[in-house]
Amino acid sequence: MLRLTALLVCAGLATSRLGLVVHELVGHGAATVAVGGTVTDVQLFYFAGGWIRFRATGGELVIAMGGIVVEAVIGAAMVRVFARRVELGGRIGRAIGCALIIHASWYLATGTWHGYGDGVQLHRLLGESRGLVAIPAALVACLAAYAGARIVLGPLAATIPGGRGARIAGTVVAMILAGGLQLGAALGEVALRRDPTYSTTMRPERDRVISRELAEWAEAQRRQGATPSDEDRARMQREVARRHRTFPFAYVLGALVLVSIGLGAAHSRSTPGGTVPARLLAIAATIAGGSIALVIALDAAFL
Repeated sequence: MLRLTALLVCAGLATSRLGLVVHELVGHGAATVAVGGTVTDVQLFYFAGGWIRFRATGGELVIAMGGIVVEAVIGAAMVRVFARRVELGGRIGRAIGCALIIHASWYLATGTWHGYGDGVQLHRLLGESRGLVAIPAALVACLAAYAGARIVLGPLAATIPGGRGARIAGTVVAMILAGGLQLGAALGEVALRRDPTYSTTMRPERDRVISRELAEWAEAQRRQGATPSDEDRARMQREVARRHRTFPFAYVLGALVLVSIGLGAAHSRSTPGGTVPARLLAIAATIAGGSIALVIALDAAFL
């Protein structure tokens, strides 16, 4: 189980770090250059996300969608490239392709619905019609989650000795440990860096509207010579939040993706036997370490 955990950590780090470089520099960066703009600043987190700053006289929507499009295309290409490889490494390659598609479609769906990150412009452009983009993108995320789980979870569970129950439990524990380590590293880095640009970019449109209306209310109170109490502010915040209540699309999609993974796992088959190959683990560790080093080097290059 520990070997499987280590493999999942390495695969996750390699996928997320190389995916970050592709998303920000190849996707947004290349799109910026393509529309005649200039990249002026880049920030890449070692374990979390990132952003680019640019100057352009047009094509902002193209730039915003560049990262998502490139990430989805590369993910689909990986699924195709590893399609005929049935060994564990090949299956992991296909599953990584599915993971890139999941991230791209999830980001598009939730960003467009809630108005954050790369989806802000689509959220504002589509208004109440944002479901025309968010719902199909959510469907793609669920299908990719099912496909990825069906491709790889059975073979991964087969590396754990014991009966069916032991293999399932061991795989679940390994996934929780690996996911928790990466999530903890990402959240910890975001908390330590306190990057205002990243925080603002990832803030949902609803929160921006609520903050703006509260600031306008406070200014109106000040002009009238009133000094609102903490209770008045809390009451007004509740009222404004209730006025801008929105459907919890991201939470619902998260639940549907988990269900899709469960269904894919239930249909994933492999013959038990063996453990995670040492060679595969060494390759995954090397790629993971190299991907982190690449992110650190690129981030330093733009300081």
